[in-house]
Amino acid sequence: MPFTGLWLLMEQISGSSALATPADTEADVALYVGVFVAVAVFVVVVIAMVMLVRRIKGRDPCMYRGAGTEVIPVQPDLTQTALVNGVQINGGFGEKLVTPLLSHHFPVPPSPAQSRAPLLDQQHQQRSLTPSSTGKPPHSGSCPSVVSSSASTVSHPSTISDNETPSGRHSVTSAALPPNLDIECIAWGTVTKSGGRITIPGSGITLTIPPGAIKKGANVEVYIAVLREDKDRPRLSDKETILSPVVLCGPFGVVLKKSAIITFQHSALLNSQNWKINIQASESGTEEENPEWKSVVTLGKETINTPLYCQLDGRQCHVVTDHLCRYALVGETEESGGWAVKSLALAAFAPSLYSAVDYNIRVYCVEDTKAALQGVMQVEQRLGGKLLDRPKSMPFQDGGANLCLCLEDVALGWRCKPGANYQEIPFQHVWNGRQNNLHCSFTLENVDRSQKVRCHILVYQRGIQAHRQMLKVNPQDIREKSNVPSPTLTWSSQPLSSTVTANDNGSPLVALDQPIAGFRLTQQARKQLRTFLDPPNLNGNDWRRLAQELQVDRYINYFATKPSPTEHILDLWEARHRDSSAITDLLNILRTMGREDAAMVLEKEAGSWL
Repeated sequence: MPFTGLWLLMEQISGSSALATPADTEADVALYVGVFVAVAVFVVVVIAMVMLVRRIKGRDPCMYRGAGTEVIPVQPDLTQTALVNGVQINGGFGEKLVTPLLSHHFPVPPSPAQSRAPLLDQQHQQRSLTPSSTGKPPHSGSCPSVVSSSASTVSHPSTISDNETPSGRHSVTSAALPPNLDIECIAWGTVTKSGGRITIPGSGITLTIPPGAIKKGANVEVYIAVLREDKDRPRLSDKETILSPVVLCGPFGVVLKKSAIITFQHSALLNSQNWKINIQASESGTEEENPEWKSVVTLGKETINTPLYCQLDGRQCHVVTDHLCRYALVGETEESGGWAVKSLALAAFAPSLYSAVDYNIRVYCVEDTKAALQGVMQVEQRLGGKLLDRPKSMPFQDGGANLCLCLEDVALGWRCKPGANYQEIPFQHVWNGRQNNLHCSFTLENVDRSQKVRCHILVYQRGIQAHRQMLKVNPQDIREKSNVPSPTLTWSSQPLSSTVTANDNGSPLVALDQPIAGFRLTQQARKQLRTFLDPPNLNGNDWRRLAQELQVDRYINYFATKPSPTEHILDLWEARHRDSSAITDLLNILRTMGREDAAMVLEKEAGSWL
């Protein structure tokens, strides 16, 4: 015990007290008082230290707290007057709030880089990253050398050798990528204040980080992936159907000064005008078996508190958001009107090498997007399958009718088992099933080895013969044309590439091959266009007319809440218009608006390219 010696001393003093004089007695009293005061102080200090240690161990690790904000219940008409102080939507999905621009207090969850840091092998370092910006648009659709903005220097693409190991922070492979992902399903890169575009080749999926979204001097490692496991799909009601790939971008919690744009294809046929479409989001990790999904916005029902904007074009969807996480497009038939219609992709495969006894054909029915077909191609490559006919698109209507597949025109010398030439896939499996690579199979038996296999597969929806499609099965024809590459076949076999991006000092962060066109407008041109188009005028030919001409005015209040509406409209324009005529088209729009001052900015910017 720590106090044993102290108590022995007290007993000795007490034992000799009988012989003490009055003067000694007074000294003993003072000694007792001093001893007890020392003991009391020591005990208090020990108790205080124990309480302090317990408090430190039990403290909440979250060091970030969001500032109190106020929800605006009624939407004002924000397009009629200029905004002196803009507003910014809170990045999280838990609360749909509006926060003054001068008070940015965001909850910042821990970065994945703090908890997971798996590095990928050198053999998997080929992915697509567009540089920060290009000074001028390509003259004839060709890919120019990479030219970044004023913060960077000219860089030329080169190939990383096998023995070359990128440095830690300046390597895109140092990003903490999510676990349990196939390397063919993800692209990653390091982005600076000049912005960048990251693309999964052949999938139609791109993440655009616009210029100014990353703070000056920072290098942020970002990624985008397509999730193809069945567990990663959102749970749907009986009426709902998934219309897009499940796209994951990150890292979670990264703070953006401007909204990023996530671009992917969708399979909704919008000409039916019977769709009720919503964006669903999930912040669950890829290792979770049952990710939690929630509907973030229903198109046409946005409010000023909606945390993102969705631009839905004919076959593409652009999600403008401050929050990097998991997204998917989900739809159902509107309560009033006819049935909604989506597009299916049909693809038939068979083994490259087959026996002389039987022949097995697999027919896939998936969403009509590049990402879905790319996933099928990757599965069949592992199985040793061969595409028998070019994939066909077929409308599939809500309403409960099954999908029918019929084997017809079977060549002599081959036969199906009785009743095995016809199959039906239940409507619910097609419309709101949980399976990514939905398929069925047919088996042909050989009765005459001198005859070559050949047949047709008729696919239609019961009761709707007008939408039927025919797949041809002729392996000999495929062999004869094997030297002519199919665009679909090359989606999964083409080498995945990337380009050079540069940091603020002009040194390359990663050097791979095959550059892709980046941003078309320089920061100087953007600044001048903001100056001309942001202030509202009586003629209405300001940023509001620009949004109307670019057909992004479905919910124009989203842009009105931004400090510079023109800036955000141009960011979306960069993501949507990737063809070589984009600058010319924008110039013609500005002239149609009667804004020669803004048109002159583009003329000086593009110069002889126009």
